[in-house]
Amino acid sequence: MNAETLFPSDPLRPSDAERWRDDPVGMSLPKLSPRSRQLYTTYWLAWRRFLAGREVPLEAATPIEAVAFLAGERLNPTTQARYRRVLGQVHAGGVMCGALPPGNPFEDLGNEVPRREQPRSVAFTPAERAQLLLRLEHWHPLEVQAQRDRLLIALLLGEGFTLSETAGARVEHLGRDEAGVWSLEIGGPRRSQWRTLQLSELTADALAAWLPRLPKPETPLIPALPQMRAPLSRQPAFRAVQAFLNVALQDGVLRRLPGDTGPAALRNSAIVAWLSEGVPHAEVLRRAGLQRLDALDRLAPMLDDRTRDALFATHRAQDAAGVPHAPVEPAADA
Repeated sequence: MNAETLFPSDPLRPSDAERWRDDPVGMSLPKLSPRSRQLYTTYWLAWRRFLAGREVPLEAATPIEAVAFLAGERLNPTTQARYRRVLGQVHAGGVMCGALPPGNPFEDLGNEVPRREQPRSVAFTPAERAQLLLRLEHWHPLEVQAQRDRLLIALLLGEGFTLSETAGARVEHLGRDEAGVWSLEIGGPRRSQWRTLQLSELTADALAAWLPRLPKPETPLIPALPQMRAPLSRQPAFRAVQAFLNVALQDGVLRRLPGDTGPAALRNSAIVAWLSEGVPHAEVLRRAGLQRLDALDRLAPMLDDRTRDALFATHRAQDAAGVPHAPVEPAADA
């Protein structure tokens, strides 16, 4: 006697998919306490309301919507991580029950882009960046280390380079046209990351003070002192950035410091400012040495509503046009 004989199927008995649709949190997370279940149901209803407002069916939700939802909720990092975990588990339950197609917008969030290519979601606002650049413009140190650090910060904050790109730059990578405008060829381990960019007047001014200090053109552009033969390593670069920001904080240029005040925060600030200024997304990616819009999603919480909506609109336009994603390859530190 088999199970079907003992327990004949009841055509009126709801399927797992139907039970999940009636109670997605309870079906996906059956061992929750009543209080947690009520809280997580609130999370799920907020997510459904968000999708309804965008006229996106639940089964068609993508990481783009997930990022926009988390950014729009303005959650602190701990609560945002809880939302991602809970909503990801509920989605997973729907897939297991057959109520949703394969794919999970919260589990897939950020996984399509190499972790080392994803900018960390810490940045100064465009107004704060402008104040920092103004301070850098009026800072004309005479000491060798300070002059080098000024150029380092200008490349990170003004030009949006990564620390690894800045450390790999050499004097022979510099160029200057007939009008006296400086450019720098810079990039990472991938051929597609290399690009030649014009440098701002601020960076050119820092270069003018720094280049006479270098003993020969084959040296790194940002060298370790005092020998100036090896590129600046990560730890002293972090110290240089943090010292600059701490002085800016003490002088009242800044009112606060974000959680991570390393070189990535300066680079991110440049990217956020470009997006907020309306620089075309393809140009932002080119300047930053990134291949895909996905790499900018982690900065979405740092953008205002208009800029964030424009970013996701470009996402949707590319998806609708069938624009293929660039291949996932190892990338330099963002």
